[in-house]
Amino acid sequence: GHLADTKNGDMVRVFVRDSTFRLPKQVERPIVMFGPGTGIAPMRAVLQERSYVRKEAGGQNHGPNVLYFGCKSRSMDYIYRDELEAFSDEGTLTELHLAFSREQEEKVYVQHLLAKRAEETWELIHEKKASIFVCGAVRMGADVDHALQDIISKQGDMTREKAKAYLDKMQVAGRFVQELWS
Repeated sequence: GHLADTKNGDMVRVFVRDSTFRLPKQVERPIVMFGPGTGIAPMRAVLQERSYVRKEAGGQNHGPNVLYFGCKSRSMDYIYRDELEAFSDEGTLTELHLAFSREQEEKVYVQHLLAKRAEETWELIHEKKASIFVCGAVRMGADVDHALQDIISKQGDMTREKAKAYLDKMQVAGRFVQELWS
């Protein structure tokens, strides 16, 4: 790889950006996260913070944390398995939905898992005012956005245009945040 070929003293270009993910001030509000591949990094930080807050409050009034994680293969790419399972075991990670795209004939991605949970997702975002965080590839972000619009349209009984406006309003309020790259 690129970095493996560098020598001591070589210049490497990198950049660091502040995250735009902001946890809800009300800890009882749910968070729905999409972090396939390397997009898992900020979701781990969110879960670490929610774990800390949950423990400080004795587990009281802690909102659900739902994570959709995906990668090609469980055996090669599911590198934070132990950590995510520990968050589940302690009660911080309420739901963990896993998409291993190359482990079956037809590829399965996080947006496919989301589509299967339309009713539950609508309740989280509409009734319980969940925040939604998406981190990863641009195409995945667009696919999740599309799936969310489908859910909002069908479950909220509204046109596609109104569903998009609903999601846009969530974005303006900081409840729908995407950090994507190509």
